[in-house]
Amino acid sequence: MTPETTGLSKATGHQITVRTRRGDMRVAAVWQVLMPVADAVEHVRITTSRERDVEHITIAFADRFSGSLHTVLRQFETMSWVAAAELC
Repeated sequence: MTPETTGLSKATGHQITVRTRRGDMRVAAVWQVLMPVADAVEHVRITTSRERDVEHITIAFADRFSGSLHTVLRQFETMSWVAAAELC
């Protein structure tokens, strides 16, 4: 188990994963969307798969986070460069 995976397993289950085609991830735009909930971000993991030609960014939120991530998720879903966004 890598440190990133270990950190994610300690999270509350509040996670958002954003997937794009490889080379399309816009990290600055991701953080812009996350600004209203940034104080609750606990771990971030970015991965790339050349075989599948995709990139993922998974954001895990601390247990103290009590808000809803559905609004954040809907913002990601409207972005043309996002292939998929899911609440895990």
